Amino acid sequence: MKFHRFLIFVLAASAPVFVGVAQGAVANENPPKREATLEQAAELLAPRENPAAKLPAELVDPFNPPGFGAAHAGGKPGEKGHIPVSDREILENIATRITPSGMVMFNDNPLLLFREKKLKVGDTLTITFEGTDYVVVITEIEATSFKIRLNREEVTRPIKPGKAP
Repeated sequence: MKFHRFLIFVLAASAPVFVGVAQGAVANENPPKREATLEQAAELLAPRENPAAKLPAELVDPFNPPGFGAAHAGGKPGEKGHIPVSDREILENIATRITPSGMVMFNDNPLLLFREKKLKVGDTLTITFEGTDYVVVITEIEATSFKIRLNREEVTRPIKPGKAP
């Protein structure tokens, strides 16, 4: 952006001189017009105030949220640790927090039981992980396991924790 302003300034400042030289004139014949052009160029090139610097302190910077870079599994802000970067890693971390108490069949449709809540294939769960809400979809329910999906990644989990699917 600064380069474009500089280019406009150079072209605007030198255009009358080139025209005058091309016509055989030695001096600029239109000083008031040139002055107006130079003033406009200086105005365009003047540094502007950063509007982000005026934001209230209570607003969170979306490019550097608090706790960014914290270690998982109990990490504190500022500590270095492994941060899931792919949907697969996030889903694997989320999946450990989804622990249904059982499965029942109702009208030939399997339902996952979460205390009073009953979920079927296609239902969604919102899981908060590391301060971010993720929506996972139940894609399959079997007698001893179920599958969940986050975006295009899918994992299988046992219905009873501690048992392999």
